Amino acid sequence: MNVRRARLLLHVIRLSLRAPRDRSTRWERYWAETDEVLWDAQDPAEAAHYAALLARHADPALPVVDLGCGSGLVTRALGDRVVGVDIAPAAVARAGAGDFRVGDITDPALGRALHAELGDCTVFLRGVLHILDPAARRRVAETAAALVGRRGSVLIAETDFPGPLLGYLESLGAGPHGIPRPLARALETGIPRPRPFGDAELADAFPPSRWERVVVDHSATIAAVPMRAAGVREQIPGHLAVLRPVTGAAQQTHSPTP
Repeated sequence: MNVRRARLLLHVIRLSLRAPRDRSTRWERYWAETDEVLWDAQDPAEAAHYAALLARHADPALPVVDLGCGSGLVTRALGDRVVGVDIAPAAVARAGAGDFRVGDITDPALGRALHAELGDCTVFLRGVLHILDPAARRRVAETAAALVGRRGSVLIAETDFPGPLLGYLESLGAGPHGIPRPLARALETGIPRPRPFGDAELADAFPPSRWERVVVDHSATIAAVPMRAAGVREQIPGHLAVLRPVTGAAQQTHSPTP
């Protein structure tokens, strides 16, 4: 490791030591105390792209459920019948008016309960799966499977930075002299660190035997708030997919994957 990265690593360690020991409170603390949320970039073009994909590939008669909606900035662009779900009450409170609810998207029972209320749905996931471990991703996939039923589809947009954490931080302006404040807040509140999310991770959580790949885009990007230049949103390499349940597999999707 060179001197620059060694100094950056010391910054990361120092910030990480501030994280609350109780992991269950970290998301709530992040949303309650952070003014400039890392991924709340308010990029109209990105949101419009998701809306266009749903218009092209999803059943317009179905409601949309945004799993891990955060403050709802993108949720509102997805249509008139949209439900946002997030684990942090502070995020749901920040979302304000609309149908936003507190819930654990890694619990497939949430999907079954919402499906009983709403029927088949379109599911939207942005910037959620890349911060979960493989087992949690599979549980989110079961939640999505319960929601889509037979007619729904899933739009997934995740970051997929091709390198280690320090390289990811450097790509967003971190270095030996410090870390941009939005990144620093993520580290010191202890929210999960990003992991790659590409074809292999998609196949593990949403296996092709159960999910048809309608669209896969390896050139997608996910917008983040400005960090290197004022007023210029960061664009993180991403992975985008639109999926539908394979005909005949929908009956199996209510049983959790081991």
